[in-house]
Formats: sequence, structure tokens, C-alpha cells
Amino acid sequence: MRLVLLFLLSAQAFAGGLDRYAQLVVSDSSRTARNGVRVTYLGTNGYQFEFKGRALLVDPYFSRVDLLSVAVDSRIQPNVSCINDGLRHLASYPDAVLVTHGHFDHLLDVPLIMARTRARLIASASSVDLAKRAGASSGDPVKPGDVRRIGPWTIRVLPAKHDRLFGKVPFDRPAARVNMPHRAADWNCGEPLAFLIEVNGQRIYIDSGGTPEQLPPNQSGNHRMDLAILGVALPDSRARLHAALERLQPRYILPSHQDNFFRPLNAGFQFGPLTDFSRVQRECAQQNRSRLILLDYFKPWTLLKAAGSKSQNPKPETD
Repeated sequence: MRLVLLFLLSAQAFAGGLDRYAQLVVSDSSRTARNGVRVTYLGTNGYQFEFKGRALLVDPYFSRVDLLSVAVDSRIQPNVSCINDGLRHLASYPDAVLVTHGHFDHLLDVPLIMARTRARLIASASSVDLAKRAGASSGDPVKPGDVRRIGPWTIRVLPAKHDRLFGKVPFDRPAARVNMPHRAADWNCGEPLAFLIEVNGQRIYIDSGGTPEQLPPNQSGNHRMDLAILGVALPDSRARLHAALERLQPRYILPSHQDNFFRPLNAGFQFGPLTDFSRVQRECAQQNRSRLILLDYFKPWTLLKAAGSKSQNPKPETD
């Protein structure tokens, strides 16, 4: 694994940014209606979703630990300054933080973000355990099939698979039990999850890479998503992208976890050295009913309802 990381260190300078794909980048303008779900990209696989003053976070990660520290197995810790900068772009009190799995680029910053925002953690049992050992006061362990209803949000938990890197899931070995995770390898993957978020009559699917193992449920029998956020960081997930899109049939496709998450956010978006966005484009082009989009850091975009869809305003539920 260290040799792989050192290879990435030598290769990361050759990746480009979003300029080449400017026609795909979407963001709100002053004329955009605000009656939909506002989506803000936080980098890596991190997102904020907002609807009528309520917010959800998924995999928020701002510290952007450098690759050399990971490659040489140095101690890593949340970067308080970077987290404070990131929090300025977020709602003050999000309802919850959803975490797809326990790797450091998904979970490292979550305990501090929870403390600052009072958001509850929804994640697998292994990720909740890691977060608690890193300082989180509590957590709601979930498994595939579980449903959580918080305010306007209905959150359905679905099974997922993590990408393999050269045939192996990174940092997936049984880690020695430590009171406090200090190194990247201590942030064990655990059980990966995907989430179906339903709000305002709209359906958003998010994972961090891989084919959905279970179709998101819908009593009407229509499994189509309004927005599918699919991790395409590695060749493994790109090979399964076509199957994922066939199953989800999204109105919008947002490829995720493809930026170089070892670079500071203030350095701007740069594709990771193992990404292949041209292949992603080819796969998405075969979905004639779907629109491929990209988001830049901290530049919100509003997901509006499909034309002709019925207005749905379910009563808020708490859990």
C-alpha cells in the first residue's frame, strides 16, 4: 500500500482541473428559483443538502491530509483551521451527518464538526465506534434496510461496496484496537453504506463508489433518481458505472470522489491521478435520459423538481 501511495505522490502533479469541462459545471445564479434542494460540494465525497432552512451533511472532510503523511504512516489529525474555513460555508445547525464508511477522508473531521454544529451522526456501527474513539459524544449506528426520518428528510440506508485499489480495499485489514485513531490505517473502512435521501418529493442517491447492491425502494415501483452522486475515484467503480446508471436511471449524474483530496481546498479543484473522466463521460453519454453535471467547491446548485412532477410537501417527522 505504501508503494502505491508513493506512486500517487509522484503522479499527482499531472492531473488537470475543471476548466476543460466548464460546460458541465453548474451553479446557482441570482435568477435561480430556490424551491428545490440546494446542493453544495465540499470536496472529496462531501456534500451539504439544504431544503427550507434544514440541512444534511454527507462525508464532510476539510483537513485534506497530505499524501506524504499517509504514505509514510505519520500521525494525522483534524486541521482545525481548515475545518473552521469549511464550516463558514455550511448551515449553522445541520440535522445530521451521514458517513458512507470509516476512511479518514470521510470520517476524520466528523467528531469536531459534530461538536461545532450539534449534528447527530448516522453511520455504520464500525464508523460510529471509530468516531467515538476520536472524540464524538454519540452516534446512531445503522445497517442496510434501516430508515431514519429527521425533519423533512427521509434517509434510507442501503448496502454498498468500496472500490478496490489494485485488487484490495484500502485500509480494510482488521486494525489493532487503539483508544484513539492516529494514523490513516487506523481509520478502517468498516461496512460501506449508501444512502437514499428523500425530501420535497425528490430522491437523491449517494455512495462513495460501486454498484448499488439493492435498488432503492419506492412504493410506486419507479426507482428513478432525481440525482445520483456516484463515486468514480478508481478503475473499480468506473467499471461498474454503467450498471449503476442502468439501475438508478437518474435525471442528473454527479460523479464524485474524483478530486485530488490530498491538496488543500483553497488550491482549487484538481482531478486525482487515478481518475479517468473521459471514460466517465462516455459511460454517462449512453444514458440518454440523464444529464451529466459537475460542481466546484462551495458553489451551490439547486436541484429543481422535474417538469410536471406533483408537488409533495410531507409533514416533517422527527426521529
